[in-house]
Amino acid sequence: MYSTEVNKKIESIAHPKVQNIIRTCVEQGCVFKPHPSNPNLVNLFDPILRKNIIGDINLLSERGYFTLEVENGRFKTFRNEVMGLDINKADFEDKVLRRLKR
Repeated sequence: MYSTEVNKKIESIAHPKVQNIIRTCVEQGCVFKPHPSNPNLVNLFDPILRKNIIGDINLLSERGYFTLEVENGRFKTFRNEVMGLDINKADFEDKVLRRLKR
């Protein structure tokens, strides 16, 4: 289980699907890291891989916003058509979690 502070941060995420993805990752050991240049964003760091696995999480975005790694450590918004992810589809959470396990 995780601390009350972490739980509050997860609960503060406005979009329920993003909240569920982040909760699953935190339960598997990932931790929040502050964004280096924007205090309104956070990153999700995997201590086993020793890198961010989800970047630029906007906790207040009602549309849901974050970035995923695409290649060579570069991150792009999941709304990028190359990824084929649609937050309005029922399988969005499963697709994101499967992508993170690669």
